[in-house]
Formats: sequence, structure tokens, C-alpha cells
Amino acid sequence: NHLIKMKIRRYKHARRVLSLFRNSFGFHEPYQVLVDGAFCQAALAGKIQLKEQLPKYLGGSIQLVTTGCIVKETEELEAELKGAILILKRFSQRNCGHKRERKSAVDCLLSLIGESNEHRYILATQDEDLQASASVIPGVPLLHIIRNTIVLKNPSEDTKEKAVEIVRQQTDLTPHETAVLEELDSKLLREEVKRRKRKRPGGPNPLSVKKKRKRLEAPVLGSARNVRRKRRERETKEMCSQSKVAKLTE
Repeated sequence: NHLIKMKIRRYKHARRVLSLFRNSFGFHEPYQVLVDGAFCQAALAGKIQLKEQLPKYLGGSIQLVTTGCIVKETEELEAELKGAILILKRFSQRNCGHKRERKSAVDCLLSLIGESNEHRYILATQDEDLQASASVIPGVPLLHIIRNTIVLKNPSEDTKEKAVEIVRQQTDLTPHETAVLEELDSKLLREEVKRRKRKRPGGPNPLSVKKKRKRLEAPVLGSARNVRRKRRERETKEMCSQSKVAKLTE
């Protein structure tokens, strides 16, 4: 369990460090891992399968590359780097421009990386002097092997400062962008003022106005009684008239 936890922490560390290089310096898959003879010899001694273990560790596909100068120097140091030359020759070689006059591995690698590492190389080396020289170049991830374990070193201070500068440039507005936004704000404000002036107060919303309810007249008390009384009076008058007519006819 302890070994598994250590492995998980190493993987998380590598991906966290690599995310800085992806977000700030444009690194992407397949990651180009530039290796030297000493790194291959350490991998061979630690029984590390680079093509299998590096993609798992970095969390993405890789391409292992080297240069002609490194192969040449490793061949000359075959007594010290026995077996490394066989591994190096399996990797593709980048054109370093030193075919006519070979340089040392250190000079060749630093020349290939240049001042800005525009080709996005991940440098894999055991050479501490080379690591120190490469660390002052912003945007160069460094891999090395410690106790049979691949380790991605923390970003150097130069890399961190450059990353902060890049992020600031990406988020800050240029003078032109600021002027455009100010002009747009002013235009929108003028349009809002005109719109408010054109708007006149209207009548009440007919949907919101309540209709007046018709008041029902209260029924007159005794109206039915009066009708019956008048009917009786009318009937009495008719009866009296009829009796008078009857008397006259007799």
C-alpha cells in the first residue's frame, strides 16, 4: 500500500508540473523527450522500460529523440556507457546541425534547445551540469532517474517567472483593446440615453386596471305586498262597476 501511494503521488506531481508547461509554454502530445547516453545507461541499470513507463508517468504519448552528437559521444564512451548506445540507436535523431563538426553532448543539447526551447523538448539527462545550464532557460522540463525511478524536476525559478509573465500577457488588455472597449461603452451609454428620452409616459395598462363591478340595487321591501293590494283594489272597482250596470239594466 505504501509503494502504491508513493507511485500515485509521483504521478500526480509529474502531471501537475507538466500542466504548467502545457498551459504556459504550449507543450502538447506527443511529448518530445530529448535523451542523452547517461540517462539511457541509468534506465538500463534500473531496468526501466522508457517507451512503456514514460507515457504512464507523464500521462500522455511521447516520442524519444536524440542527436548524432550524443550517439557519437556515447560510442566513444562505450566502456562507461555500455549498453546505452544500443538504446540510443533505437530513437529518432534530430538534426542538430553539427554533422560536419561534432560537438559535446552538453553543447549539442543546449544548442538544440536554444534560448526559448521553441521545439518544446523535455530534456532527460543525468548530467548535473547540463541540468543546471538548462534550468536557466525558461520552459525546459527536466527528467532524471533517482534510485531506479523516473522523476520530473520542479520548474526552475526562471521558468516560474516566465510563466507568470506569459499569463499576465494573455489576460492583460492591450492599449488598442482598452480603447475599443471604452468606445463601445460610450456608444452603448449614448444609445441608452436616447432610448430613455424617446420613451413617453403612456396610459395605464388595460390588463392591470380592475373593472368596476355593477352595484346591485337592494330590493324594495313590501313591493310584492303593494302589487297584491293594488290588484284587489282594481278587482273591487271592476265588481262595483259591473253591479251598477246590472241595476241600470233592470
